[in-house]
Amino acid sequence: MRSVAVGAIALIFSTWAAVSALAGKTQPEKTEHPSNVALIEDENGWRYVHFPSNLRLYVFDRDSAGKSACNSGCDGAWPPLMVAQNDQKPIGDWTIIDRYDGSRQWAYKGHPVYLRFHDSLDQPTGNGIGGVWHFLEP
Repeated sequence: MRSVAVGAIALIFSTWAAVSALAGKTQPEKTEHPSNVALIEDENGWRYVHFPSNLRLYVFDRDSAGKSACNSGCDGAWPPLMVAQNDQKPIGDWTIIDRYDGSRQWAYKGHPVYLRFHDSLDQPTGNGIGGVWHFLEP
């Protein structure tokens, strides 16, 4: 089942890339990313999403490099993008940080990465909230 879903995402990705090329948009450079992250394009450009939930990924302006400021309550509405397995290693621009409770979270170019509890792929609602939450873009 997972291979079918991954194949479908690859087909969608290549189709969007072809359409974007025709529309004059360019696909971001191919980058490696964790297995639970996918890159998609929408009307606003390229975005990272969590796979398989298809929720958009966000960064928080109040974080400092390699350290999450979204803890104790904040992380209920903005769940961190957790490292799924202990044997996962940093890959490309993606690193792993330790959270306040000892759990491990993905970071992109040093910025801890989050989901939004209230989002769906069709209705991502967190971009720009409080002027400090933003879509993760390549």
